[in-house]
Amino acid sequence: MSFLKNLFVKSVLVLLGFSVILQASDIDTLLDQYKTESELSKKTKDENAGHLIVYTRDDLERMQVETLKDVLKSIRFFRYLENRVNEPDMINLDPVAFSSKSVRIYLNDNELVLPITGSGFNLFGNIEMDFVDHVEIYEGFPSFDFGIEPATVVIRLYSKEAKRDAGTRVKVLGALHGTHKENIYNAGFVDDMAYFVYANHSQNNQDSYDVDNQTVKRDTTTNHFYGSLEKENYKVELNAFTTDHDGFLGLLPYAAPKETNLEKKFINASFGSKFQNDSLTFNLSYINSSGSYDASYSSPVPGGFSLMNQQFDSEVMTAIVKKKFKIENHAISAGVQFRYKNFSLDDVKYDSVPSPAQQKYDTENIYSLFLEDAISFSENNLVSLSAMLQHYDRNKAMKDEDVSQVRLSYIYTNKQWVSKTFLSNQEFVPEPFMTAESHVGNPNLDPEEYLSLTQEISRTGEQTMSKIVFGYNRTKKFLIPDNLGVMQNSKDDFTAYYAALEFHYFFRKKDELQLAFDYAQLNLPNEATSVEHYNYLIRMVNSVSKFDIFNELVINHGFENLDTGYDYSAGVKYGVTPDLHINLKGENILNAGLTRKYYYNLMPTTKLLEVPVIEQKFMLSVEYLF
Repeated sequence: MSFLKNLFVKSVLVLLGFSVILQASDIDTLLDQYKTESELSKKTKDENAGHLIVYTRDDLERMQVETLKDVLKSIRFFRYLENRVNEPDMINLDPVAFSSKSVRIYLNDNELVLPITGSGFNLFGNIEMDFVDHVEIYEGFPSFDFGIEPATVVIRLYSKEAKRDAGTRVKVLGALHGTHKENIYNAGFVDDMAYFVYANHSQNNQDSYDVDNQTVKRDTTTNHFYGSLEKENYKVELNAFTTDHDGFLGLLPYAAPKETNLEKKFINASFGSKFQNDSLTFNLSYINSSGSYDASYSSPVPGGFSLMNQQFDSEVMTAIVKKKFKIENHAISAGVQFRYKNFSLDDVKYDSVPSPAQQKYDTENIYSLFLEDAISFSENNLVSLSAMLQHYDRNKAMKDEDVSQVRLSYIYTNKQWVSKTFLSNQEFVPEPFMTAESHVGNPNLDPEEYLSLTQEISRTGEQTMSKIVFGYNRTKKFLIPDNLGVMQNSKDDFTAYYAALEFHYFFRKKDELQLAFDYAQLNLPNEATSVEHYNYLIRMVNSVSKFDIFNELVINHGFENLDTGYDYSAGVKYGVTPDLHINLKGENILNAGLTRKYYYNLMPTTKLLEVPVIEQKFMLSVEYLF
C-alpha cells in the first residue's frame, strides 16, 4: 500500500514537470474526419477510446430528444431499463435494486458519481437534454483516460456553450397525464469571459398500477440548475439537481407497498484548467449528495416491520492530473487520479425505531495511475497499450483492494475503411451498496474479473456508412443475489457473445435512413440455458422546407422477464421563424413497446407485475430564442 501511495505522489510531481507538447498524429487527423467538422462533437470524440456512438447537435434537435432515455433505448447491445424503485438502471437484474455500477456518466470532464451505488446513472440516466450539445457513448470497456474507476459503458454529455448559443432560449412542454417541462438558458460573454446558465423544472407523470389491493406509482419531479464560466484555459462549473419520485415497488420484493417515496439532492462544483497547448490538464471536482427513502406496508413484511425510513448522504472529491506528450511515433498519455468518498447507509428506522446495526464502512480513498502508449507505425496503423493500477483504501473497515486494468487496441484506417480491435482485462471492486447495505450487502465479496475481446469494421462511401461490431466477454466472480437477495460471487463464469450490424444512407442535403440489428447471447451463472436478445432499429430523419420529420421503430425480443416490444415513435418540428419552433412528438405510439416484469412477492409464491419500460406519450412543445 505504501509503495503505491509513494508512486502516486511521485507521479504527480513528474506529470506537473512535463513541458513537452503533444502534437496530433496523421492517424488522429484521419480518425477525426466526420460528416460535419464544425460541430463540437467532432472536436471531442476519440475513436481509440472504444466503440463509439455519437448523437450530434443536429441529431438531438431533429429527433426531438427530450431526455437521455430517448437515446439509450436504441443503442446496440443495451436497452434503457428502470429498476424496482423507479430509477434508471440499464443493466437491471430484478430484484437487485441497482446493477449498472459499471455504466458511468459524465458531464463535460466531470463524472456524475454517487459513491453508494458506484455510478450516477441511477440519478442522471434519464436527465433532460435541453442543455446538452451532443452525446458520446463508448462501449466495450472504454479508455482508462476517462476516469478513475473502470467502466463497461461511458456516457459523455457535453453542455452547450456561449460560442454557439449566445442569447436566451425558453422552452415549454406539455404531455399526457399532466406531464410538463419548462426550462430557460442564457449564454454570452462578459469581456473575455464566456458564461452559460440553465434552469429546468420537470414533472413526469405515468400510469399507476393496482397490485394486491395497493396502488403503486412511478411519477417523478426534478429541478436542475447548471452554470459555467470559462476564460482562456480555465473553466468553473456548478451543477445542482434534485428529484422527488415514487419508489414504485420498493426495495423489498416481499409485498406490494402501500406507499413509497425517494428524495435526492445532488450538487457538483468543479474546476478545470489546461496548459501547454492543452497537453497538461488538471481537474478538481467536489460532489455532495443526500436523500431519503420511505416505504409503508399494509401488514408486516419479513423482518417484522410495516414502516421503513432510510436517510443517506455522501460526498466525493476527485482530483486528476493528466499529461500528453509525443516522442517520435509514440503518443503517450499518463495520469494520476485520487478520489475520496464518504457515505452513510446506517441511518435506518423500522416502525420509527432506529436500527441497532452500525455501519463501519463509510470512507474510501482510491489512488489510481494510468499510462497509455499509442504507437503510429504508419499513417494507417495505430497500436495502443494502456494500463491502470488502483488501490482502494477502506479505512480498515473492510479489506483494502489492489486491482489492475490492461487494454490493448489496434486501429487501421484509410479513406473508406476503419478497423478497431480491443482486448481488455479489468477488475471491478464491489460498491458500498453491494457490501454494506443492510438487506443485500455482503462484506466478503471479491472483485469481479472481466475479459473482453471486440472487433469493429466500418466503411464510409459517398452516401453510405456501414458497420459491423462483434465480441466476446467473460466475467469471473460475477455478482448475483442468492435466495434471500444477498449478493454473492458466483462460482460459475458469466459469458456473452454479441454482434451488431448498422447501415446509414444519406440523401438530399440532410436526410438519413438508418437500419440496425444487434444480437447477444448471455450465459448466466446457475442457469441451464442461455438467454438470447435481438434488437432491430429503423430510423428516418427528413427535412422538408421548414419541417424536420422523425420516424423510429425499435423492436426488442428475447429479454428475460421482458416481452417483445414494438416501439414506434415519431415527431414533427416546425420552424415558424429561425427563432421560434413548435414541436409535436409521440413515444411508443402503438402502445406496444418493450414491457418489463418485476417481482413484488417472492414468498410463498412468486408474483410479477408487468409494465411498459417506456409508456405511450404525446408531447407538444414550443421553444423561442431571443
